[in-house]
Amino acid sequence: MKIIILTLTLYLPLLSLSQIENTTIKEQDIKEMKVERNYSSKYKRQLDLLEKTYPMALKAKELIDEYEKDLSDLNKKRLQRKYSKKMYKKLKSDFTYSIRDLYQSEGAILMKLVHRETGMTVNQILKKYRNQFQTSFYRGVASIFGQNLNATYDANGDDWITESVINDIESGKISFNKNMITIDKEDYKKSMAEYKDGRKKSRKSKRKKRKGP
Repeated sequence: MKIIILTLTLYLPLLSLSQIENTTIKEQDIKEMKVERNYSSKYKRQLDLLEKTYPMALKAKELIDEYEKDLSDLNKKRLQRKYSKKMYKKLKSDFTYSIRDLYQSEGAILMKLVHRETGMTVNQILKKYRNQFQTSFYRGVASIFGQNLNATYDANGDDWITESVINDIESGKISFNKNMITIDKEDYKKSMAEYKDGRKKSRKSKRKKRKGP
């Protein structure tokens, strides 16, 4: 009997230590969870903003990767200049009016998404390829979203809800079209006309409400 009691006395402290260690391990496995007021509405808002902008950021990355790869295969400056002009025309065709057609909030998040996908801010990209993309294109982008050209993406900070949406898109939880919709000059004019008409109707409606019945 004394032997059994002695054995239990020696074993219990070890068992207690083991339990403490297991508890510590479990606590370390618990990930920090962020709680955001009105998360559902903010999530939906970011999803709406990503509808146009995320495909554009993916397309920008695709073109930059293609440009870098193809340019490295050309060993003559004449061929490089020729290819650069070709790429510039494609960029201008695909992005000029598509960017102009964005709302300011969409433009702001696009600048961040470009940084997420390429690892460079829009300003860094424009400076890197300034000679190839011509000054007119550089000034055009800068004039539209000049205040956002140095915007960066912070997946664990300010942009964590956006990151949650993108993760759901990439995992297939959300049905999402990642193909960029290109807007040409005629589409842009039509879109602007509809926008101005909507603004006029909105102002008229507000004036009527202020006047009353």
